[in-house]
Amino acid sequence: MKATFSYRARDAGGRLVQGTIEARDEASAFDMLKAQGLFVTGLTRDERKERTVIAMPERLSGGKLSLVQLSRIARHMSIMMTAGVGLSPALHTLAEQAESKLEKEVLDTARVKVDAGMSLARSLADTGAFPQLFLHMVEAGEASGKLDEVLVRLAAYFDRDYDLRQRIKGAMTYPAVVAVFAVIIVIILLGTVVPSFAGVLEESGVPLPGLTKALISIGRFIAARWYVLVGVFALIVFTARYYVRTDEGGYRWDALVLKLPVIGSFTMKVIVVRFSETLASLVGAGVPILQSLEIVERVVGNQVVALGLRKVRSGVREGAGIAGPLAEAGVFPPVVAQMVAIGEESGAIDQVLMKLAEFYEKEVDRGIKSLTSIIEPVLIAVVGISVGLIVAAVMLPMFEMVQVL
Repeated sequence: MKATFSYRARDAGGRLVQGTIEARDEASAFDMLKAQGLFVTGLTRDERKERTVIAMPERLSGGKLSLVQLSRIARHMSIMMTAGVGLSPALHTLAEQAESKLEKEVLDTARVKVDAGMSLARSLADTGAFPQLFLHMVEAGEASGKLDEVLVRLAAYFDRDYDLRQRIKGAMTYPAVVAVFAVIIVIILLGTVVPSFAGVLEESGVPLPGLTKALISIGRFIAARWYVLVGVFALIVFTARYYVRTDEGGYRWDALVLKLPVIGSFTMKVIVVRFSETLASLVGAGVPILQSLEIVERVVGNQVVALGLRKVRSGVREGAGIAGPLAEAGVFPPVVAQMVAIGEESGAIDQVLMKLAEFYEKEVDRGIKSLTSIIEPVLIAVVGISVGLIVAAVMLPMFEMVQVL
């Protein structure tokens, strides 16, 4: 049985911190608080809050927290810490306000570990629900005594990332829906309308054009063997997804995407935004540059670019700066390496990278509008041509029948 102690202390910045901690005795509680970098000004046993500590699982089975949840946790914790609330009470409050079971379990687990004397970064890491970027920035914030400022940076980072994803998803939703409905309409026309006219056209004795014969054959196959079509489509999708998830398949797919006209340019702009924002947030929080680059490799979402960044990291490890190896890697537009060089010379690389991210974020917005303006008319044209071919295949023989009559 562990005892519960209420404490009042001052952190490295002189701010008042108060909360509760569980320990075997008063001396252990004092040592735990001291290990957290706190100067204890008051420590009393709180018998009302004493309870048996239940062993929590090292890793929860619920998966990862979403971008919205990560942003909310970081922002609320920064607000409470700025107000002088201790880590344990802050985590407890967040757990009580959690909007999902996973979020509550994660925060409760982290609070128990913090009460046991672990650092916040280690406590969050043991839950398995936080990304490496979050953990490294929290660790850097604890080491520098600026955890509240780092948490504000984290909240802003995840907000921007979420907004960017939502803008891209929103722009692609309408074309995707139109494409799906277009395919469904064409399949229905081929599987129902064309076969219903096939008997009449064939019995008329009028020579059928090649297009009509082809569409009649396709329509009859769809009507009689539709399940084969569904099976083949499912097999293709499953095989493609499996191959893309392999190292070779993922690399080839990412390389192909970057080479596509319009889409490749747009994808690169999104990658530059992620690279710049992530590296700026990590460096600004005090995370070592090699660790920062390693985290950025996982965030960019493209294996071709990740391989280039791995070469950059090797160059930095050998003593070079970032700009030189970045330019040699050749994965980004030249302006990226130039801006990084300016940031290295001025000693404000995080600020320069954030400006670069803001510039490319505007480019992404323009790219979204351009893609939408291109995709919509292309889809309309494809649907029109498909329906037109079906109508022509049916109507041409009927015109021939009228002329014969």
